[in-house]
Order: sequence, then structure tokens, then C-alpha cells
Amino acid sequence: MFKYVLVASLLVTIALAAPREETEQERQDREEAERYQNENAQYAFNSKVDDKINDGQITREEQREGGTVRGSYSYFDGFVQRRVEYIADKDGYRVLKDEMQDVGDGPQFNPEGQADVEGSLIGKYSIKLDKTDEEKHYKDIRA
Repeated sequence: MFKYVLVASLLVTIALAAPREETEQERQDREEAERYQNENAQYAFNSKVDDKINDGQITREEQREGGTVRGSYSYFDGFVQRRVEYIADKDGYRVLKDEMQDVGDGPQFNPEGQADVEGSLIGKYSIKLDKTDEEKHYKDIRA
């Protein structure tokens, strides 16, 4: 008897979990809500890493206003320095500016250096090499 109740319970659970088809009105409502959200979407963020341990820099900024996203990113790795500005809108993704120049023979390691990290979502902090712990290579030096 217990087996029949268990099987019946499982069948009911499966039937209730099955996706149902969206009605025409639900589809129209969903599409209208998505259109409204896309037309009114707004955000902005940025991040920056200035790594004076491994001789590198990375920055990124992006803003969205409705259906238009504008942004830029740049990096320095000891070999090249590059900066890209872009836009994405109803016409697709496009690079507006792409600047790159050779800057050296590669990164210069500095065991006494410090890496500074900053971002609109994470705040600011810095790290240094941790020479006292073989497994943890870096230590957080937040003030």
C-alpha cells in the first residue's frame, strides 16, 4: 500500500512541476514588461587594478542608459598598453577607439610592491606579498 501512495505522490509532483504553456496575454504582458525594462534600464560601474607587484594595470568603466551601453577598458602588461572605447546600442556593438602601443620587454616583478584594487561595487583595498606564509602568497592590507 505504501508503494502505491509513494508512486501516486511522485506522479502528482511531476505533473504539477511540468511547465505550462504561456497564454497569448501572458506573452504580451511579458514582452511589454521586458520592453519597458530595456528602455528604462540604468547602471554604471567601474573597476581598477594597479599591480605594482607584477607590473600590470587594468581598468574598466561602463554605463547603461536605456538601450545604450557605453564603456571602456584598458590594460598594461609590460609589453603593451591598450585602451578601447565602445558602444552597444540598436546598431550593435562597435569599437569607437582602439589605441595600443608597445611599452617594453615585459612585466618587471617587484616583491616589495603593492597592488591597489578599487571598484564601484567592492570599494578599495591593497595587497602585498606575504613572505611569511608559503601557501598564502598575498596578504590583504586594508586599513
